[in-house]
Amino acid sequence: MKIQPFLLSILASSVFSVSAQSPVPKTPAARGESLPEILVTGSSQTLRPITSQQDPVGPYNQPYWTTQPNFTSSRVYVRPEGQVEIVQFWTPEFSKGSNEVEHGMRTEVEIGLPHRFQLDLYQNYGIDGGGRGFYKGSSVEVRYALADWGKIPLNPTLYFEWMFNDNASDAYEAKLLMGEVFAKRWQFAANISFENETGGAREQEWSATSALSYALVDNKLNIGLETLWERKTDKSSRGSAEYEFLIGPSFNFKPTNDTFINVAPLFGCTDAAPRAEIFVVAGIRFGGPRGANEEGSISSPASMFGR
Repeated sequence: MKIQPFLLSILASSVFSVSAQSPVPKTPAARGESLPEILVTGSSQTLRPITSQQDPVGPYNQPYWTTQPNFTSSRVYVRPEGQVEIVQFWTPEFSKGSNEVEHGMRTEVEIGLPHRFQLDLYQNYGIDGGGRGFYKGSSVEVRYALADWGKIPLNPTLYFEWMFNDNASDAYEAKLLMGEVFAKRWQFAANISFENETGGAREQEWSATSALSYALVDNKLNIGLETLWERKTDKSSRGSAEYEFLIGPSFNFKPTNDTFINVAPLFGCTDAAPRAEIFVVAGIRFGGPRGANEEGSISSPASMFGR
């Protein structure tokens, strides 16, 4: 059946009439109105590039310099969750009145765990004064920081280590680790520890270390001073302890963001102390924070959330 031309014209005019009576609603932007802003806030942190070793990083808001060993004999805080670090220790000891040199060596794996915990695994070995190598044993260490960084003065951290010795009785060591930033580019650390042998001569050792360094070239080179004090006895000499005190300069160099080399030649100042001990520590880091924490909020127009 054919549709007559006048019927088509009537149908077309009806459609245009309905369209004219029902205009499309205009958007706020089309009406010339400004869009409201939505403020997004929360406890999450955004990241910015790390520009200083004092930048706060990681879930505990700790300074960047605490994510790697900054000193040779003093430890500070814990590693951030998810960070793994391989560290090599080498300590030549020069005895007084002898040309013999003993070398203590230690290979360590540090693992940052959740909730401010850290697990460390060691292999201990060395070279005696006669040039003979020996295996000393292995160690397991656990650390726990009492709070996020900056919440408690000196940021106290508890440390416990068990030494599974090869040719001697096992021993354990308990430490209190402390660390602080006193001024721009200045870092401080101190440890107080007690070590006890579980059998044999039952040697006991109280010790205290301290370290102060300055970032000469931020994030690249630190220079400072370290001290080591020890009181040693065994079951036959509890009343006549030997005291050692050593002091000397320290150097901390970071060839890359994930590697470091620490050197501290310490010189004996008491009769029982060795002539000198040179502490050398080097390591490489895997994982961990890649940016500095920056608290803040993000403001965006409402139209951003409709895309």
